[in-house]
Amino acid sequence: MPRRNLIQLSRRHKAVLYVVTLALFATGAAWAWFHYFAKIEGEFGPEIRPAEPWMLKAHGAAAMGILVILGTLLPIHVKRGWQARRNRRSGGGLLTAFGILTLTGYGLYYAGGEKLRVWTSLIHLWLGLALPIFIALHVWLGHRSRRILRAERTHQTNPHHAHP
Repeated sequence: MPRRNLIQLSRRHKAVLYVVTLALFATGAAWAWFHYFAKIEGEFGPEIRPAEPWMLKAHGAAAMGILVILGTLLPIHVKRGWQARRNRRSGGGLLTAFGILTLTGYGLYYAGGEKLRVWTSLIHLWLGLALPIFIALHVWLGHRSRRILRAERTHQTNPHHAHP
């Protein structure tokens, strides 16, 4: 039985991570769309769409889910990846992005002051919209580093093996 890669996530773990991340992104993007671009004209001026508060509630629920998922990644995936010196920059960048999103999300609920709220909101929105790019880059770099490691191992065990 081949030894399983201890950094790579299981299919189930990946599926839960991607579903929760997709829910987080979709609800945040939908809320932003409703809030900034899809106002409806009411009798007394612009009104929020009825779906806007529901998207915010769903986004908050997905945020709690992603915090749990991140907690499951730290003791094995992150720790072993860091020890193996694989994807440190992209992984560290992702952890930093999630940390900033967590702090700004908290700040949007509990921080006072309009100026601070405006900046917190902008940082949270733009970083959240960019997050799928960071995740895709991290996954791509992980696959690439795994291919490189596999090729190096093949070359070490069979130095005459031709590489494509």
